[in-house]
Amino acid sequence: MTSLQSKQPEAIPEERNEALPDGTPLLSDQFTITRKLGNGGFGITYLAKDNYLDRDVVIKECFPEVFCHRAGKSVLVRSTANQDKYRSLVDMFMREARAIAKLRHPNVIGVHRVFEDNDTAYMALDMIDGRDLLDIIKNDRSSLHPGQIVDILIKLLDAIDLIHQQDLLHRDISPDNILLDKWGSPVLIDFGAAREEASRETRAMSAVLVVKDGYSPQEFYFAGGKQTPCSDLYALAATFYHVISGEVAPNSQTRMAEVAGGSEDPCVPLSGRFDEYDTAFLAAIDKAMRVLPKERLQSAREWADMIDPTKARAAPLVLPQKSNLGKTLNRLVSETNDYVLKSAPVKEKAPEPPTTKERRFVPDWVREFNEESKGTDKRPAAKPEPLVLGADTEEPAKPAPLVLGTPVSQNRQAASGVDQPKPDENTRQVEDDEVMPTRLRAKLRDKMSKFRTSWR
Repeated sequence: MTSLQSKQPEAIPEERNEALPDGTPLLSDQFTITRKLGNGGFGITYLAKDNYLDRDVVIKECFPEVFCHRAGKSVLVRSTANQDKYRSLVDMFMREARAIAKLRHPNVIGVHRVFEDNDTAYMALDMIDGRDLLDIIKNDRSSLHPGQIVDILIKLLDAIDLIHQQDLLHRDISPDNILLDKWGSPVLIDFGAAREEASRETRAMSAVLVVKDGYSPQEFYFAGGKQTPCSDLYALAATFYHVISGEVAPNSQTRMAEVAGGSEDPCVPLSGRFDEYDTAFLAAIDKAMRVLPKERLQSAREWADMIDPTKARAAPLVLPQKSNLGKTLNRLVSETNDYVLKSAPVKEKAPEPPTTKERRFVPDWVREFNEESKGTDKRPAAKPEPLVLGADTEEPAKPAPLVLGTPVSQNRQAASGVDQPKPDENTRQVEDDEVMPTRLRAKLRDKMSKFRTSWR
């Protein structure tokens, strides 16, 4: 009896998944990975949640698979010999993110944050609600009508022109890196600035990180190839060649080999094949796709002018490099302050209350005497004599009686106690009558007598 032994099938090696698992936090707890969106030779893209702003974002992780692998969450270099190369790629990834963040164009993806975590770098990008152009070409190409395709290309040329003005190259233009949002407007994503650094190393690295057959120009296929703005234009033209014809253009290296050998270019031009498009529009795409860089269109502005010969497009606003914005703001602030000060109502000062002089107590008989004698005695009043203390007693000496009409010298002699010759009675009476009226003199004598009585 023989037994049948079933042959076990060989185990199929499981595909290694280097992506971070769902729910992984980044930058402490600011971001949380929701799910993986895709990956390429240079990086992995995730849908994530911005926990601080409560919104969805796209997180792009620097992950050059030629150099590194994942251990847990960390990204480790496969060989210590490539440590410096890997570090240079991470640094260029971060410089690329900062450069894109400065572009500020509606058809270029917006960058919100760049940071390092897990021994690599990440950038947080806009979440675009839409589909990429490659998906539309494969599954719904009929939904794109010629007028819409022309409008999409013109918008992308404007965005690429801005990128090139900043001395940047995209280096990875292809249908899968052009998104159409829900309004049908294109957005250019997934820049490949760091790929240039990688392409300088080896042919193998260049093939993995840079080249996309059917879209990449021939200078992308060899290490250290000179990449210029016309390299981006070739990739853009090849993208729209696919959109319009429905076919991917032949590999640029195959084209280069055929042309160099004297054969006909295997890439059939678009001109004359599609009547629904303007001849100049198709001819511009064909020229941008020339195999030799020197024969291509050299700038996005040149391409746009070829599409629109009337050049009716609005010229970009160019600000002077050295603007006097600070001086202008200072002048405007100064003028505003002057206007406010001049137009404000002037508040009148409230009149200060009159200062009240300190009133001294004046006896009634002095006030009556002054009122009745006003205008009678024109001579200045004699200064009062100082208080004189007696030599033999501490009590103040009694003042001499006040004799009105007597010269000041006579009053002083009386106060000193020196006997003076008495004037004639008639003479003194005449002098008193000349000085003071009788009624006032009688009243004054009465007051003085009362004063002497109170003094005793």
